Parts: sequence; C-alpha cells; structure tokens
Amino acid sequence: MKYLSFDLRALALMRICIAIVIIIDLSIRITDLELFYSNSGVVPLSMLFEYAWNKYYFSFHTLSGLWQVEFILFMVAYFFAFMMLIGYRTKLFTFLSWLMLLSLHNRNGLILQGGDDLLRLVLFWAIFIPWGARYSCDKILSRQQEPENPQILTIATIAYLLQIIYLYTGSALLKEKEWNTDFSALYYTYSIDQIAYPVTKWLYYYPELLKKMTFVAYYFELLVPVLLFIPFRHSLFRLIVVLLVVCFHLVNGVTLLIGLFPIIGIATIIGILPSFVMDRFDKITEPLKLYSRKFFSVFSRFIARFIGWKKPVYTFKPIFQNVQNALLIFLVFFVFDWNFSNLAFVNSKLSEDLRFIGYGLRLDQSWGMFAPGVFKDDGWYIMEGFTEKGDSINMLAFDKKLSFEKPASITAMFKNDRWRKYSENYLFDHNEFMRGYLCSYCKRIWNEQYIDQKIERLRVIYMKELTLPDYKYSVPAMNVLWEYYEK
Repeated sequence: MKYLSFDLRALALMRICIAIVIIIDLSIRITDLELFYSNSGVVPLSMLFEYAWNKYYFSFHTLSGLWQVEFILFMVAYFFAFMMLIGYRTKLFTFLSWLMLLSLHNRNGLILQGGDDLLRLVLFWAIFIPWGARYSCDKILSRQQEPENPQILTIATIAYLLQIIYLYTGSALLKEKEWNTDFSALYYTYSIDQIAYPVTKWLYYYPELLKKMTFVAYYFELLVPVLLFIPFRHSLFRLIVVLLVVCFHLVNGVTLLIGLFPIIGIATIIGILPSFVMDRFDKITEPLKLYSRKFFSVFSRFIARFIGWKKPVYTFKPIFQNVQNALLIFLVFFVFDWNFSNLAFVNSKLSEDLRFIGYGLRLDQSWGMFAPGVFKDDGWYIMEGFTEKGDSINMLAFDKKLSFEKPASITAMFKNDRWRKYSENYLFDHNEFMRGYLCSYCKRIWNEQYIDQKIERLRVIYMKELTLPDYKYSVPAMNVLWEYYEK
C-alpha cells in the first residue's frame, strides 16, 4: 500500500494553496457584498428561505440580512484562512475555514459552481489530515525533529484521493454521446458565448481539432485517475497525473469563463505530488527557507503570545481515535454511494433517510459539468428601462443606445463568474422567483444614482440564440423574461 501514501510536504503545500484560493475567492465575493449577501440585494433572506433553502442547511450568514454583519463574517473568514495559510493551530483553523465556507455557500447557492463544491469537499477531508505538520508555524513552535519518512496513509487521505477521482472519472461517467461517440461536445461548449472568450473562437472554426480535443478531454477525465493506482513507478505516474491535471485546467482557464474552477482544480491536486518532487522543491527553496525560518520563528512566537498557543496535538486517546476512524469510514462509503447513485444506469438510489447527512455537512455532490450533454440555449441579456416620460434606457450600458444586436463579447458583460452563474440560473423557468428581486434591486440602484433620469418600469429581455450543429445559423429570438412596474 506504499504507493497510496502521501507526502506530508505535498499536503502542506496544498494547504497553503487552498488558503490562498479561499482568500482570493473572498476578495472577489466581497465586491458584491450587498448584491448577493444582504436583504437589500437580489437574494434577501425571505427569498432564500422560501425558494432556495434546504432544511438541513446551516449558515451564520443567515443570522442577519445587514451587509455590515456580512462584512464582519467575511473578515472572520479572512482571518481563519490566513491562520490556515501560515499553519497556526492548523487543525482548528482548517475546521473553522471549512465551517465558514459551508456557511457562505449555503447563504447563496445561486452563484455557486463545481469549483466551489470541490473546494468545500477537499477542505472537509483536510480537517482530518495533518497538513500542518510541515511548512507551518505549528512545526516551528513544536520544535519536533522531522521523521526521515514524510509519508502518511490514513482514512482521510484515501477519502481525499477518492474525492479527486469523483471529480474526473465521476464526471466522465455522467457524460453521453456528445462526449464519447460523436465527439461534438467542445463544438457546443465553445459555441456558448456566455463562457467562451473571444480567443476561443480561434479554435472554434476547426471542427476536426475540436473532435480530437473532445476525445482527449473525455478519456483524460475517465482514465487519468487510473494512473494513481499503478503499483510500479508510482511516483512517476503521480507526477504525470499532476502535470496532466494542471494542463487540463490551464486550457480550460484560458478558453472558458468558469471562475476559479481551474485554480481550485490545480490547488487540490498538489497534495498528490510524490516525494522526489518535494525533495527537489525543498532543495530549490532552501535559500528562501534560511531567510524565512527566522522571520516565521519570531512571527510564530508573536502570534503565540498574542493568541495563546499550546503544542498542537495530532493524536487522540485510542477510544476517540477509533470513533473518528469509524465515522470517517462511514462517510467514505456514504460519499461513494452518493456519487454512485448519480449514475444514470444505477437503479438503486441513496436512501432518503440518510440524505440529511450529505446536506447537513454539504457532502452532497454531482460532477455533471457539461453533462450529460452541453447546454444549447445560448444568448445574451438586455435590460431596458423606461423613464416617467417614456424614454427607453439601456441599463446595462447607459452610455450606449439600446440595441438588440449581438455584442462583440458577451463574456465582457459579466463583472465576474459569480455574475455569469447568477445570470445562468436567472434564465431557467424553475428559478422564475429570482426575476422580480433583480428588477427591484436594479430599479432602486438606478434611481439612487441617476436622479434626473429615474425609471418607472423595466423589463429583462433574453435574446435566445439556439446552438445548432455543423455551424448552422440560428436567428436570435427575443424573450421577455420579466417586466417590472412599481410606483
């Protein structure tokens, strides 16, 4: 079983990367604090609890609808992530970071995507992984001699490994003929103007290349985890897996507007790096360590005095350790069954009596990215406002005349991927409840900003452009999603 072991240094490096990702994510989210997280935004608590809530969810962010309270919670999450980054009381702050991330995700699920699920799930399993044993303040303060063998194999590391497999192989198993038969998936994916960058169109008009890329993408997802279980030359194959995953996410990151998913995908695979790579990493960074060790030693002692520190304990009394292991084993099988139940050819589904565990801990998951087929209802939004005098205003671009022509770049219309994901959910009929709240918010903000051109009513229009096969042209159709009028 040695080939299933993990290097503590690689896990520690993953901890640092994940903490940085959380800080970046918070920094993006906080720019829309009122919009997405307060009662004065587009997702007030009344709407959340009525339409977009699960009774097993838990969230500190639902304790108040004031943006000021949300701001304080964001600052707390920043602090927890920073402490996890430097590895101070790592197990505690890993748990607290996961708890705040779960709370944040439950506050507004209308702007979440697969990367958020992956980040939250890996962070959960990391609570039970000693990823603070290296590259951390805990290590400096403990003054323990490093063991010669940095390898570790626990139930939690196996759970982490399986979670990576669910993301790739699990996603491939949910895909159908567009991916594994006619290989047209990337043609349809790159046709989605809401996520395809202008540079992506350079690839779009090479149909044979797109088919080959689809073939590679599908079998990469399906088969790349197999390399992790090859018992010979396992270190080399692990490195190959990491490099392939990094390349996969880099390609997706430069071609598609999918937010932090590529960065999260890269950060969460770093824990698989083999020992010979980490040995090389230590040698390369040794000069940096010599200078940083003194700084972090002083910094660690300052933090320890300021907050208080006791030697971190990574083991429990046997009875508690056994209970933890039993719970972890149960959760490993539970999550496996959850993912297995997502497959179309599986008739027996996870018992509804146990689903509260998945929803409560947010271990619920489905990796159906662009599966079973790719979304075909492409298009763009128009928001038209009408003043009291009856003048028509382009509310998405005040300095431009209202036009129904297709914009040069639809991705440029979104401030970030959170806005794009919100607009995607806004389109679906089962999310019709979202529409009035957005219009009410936009009307209020507009009238506060443009006092001389207050609007009386507005309408949200979606110019639907159905993606047809073989580069056939589809005439955009105007769909009025919502009309809002309020004196």
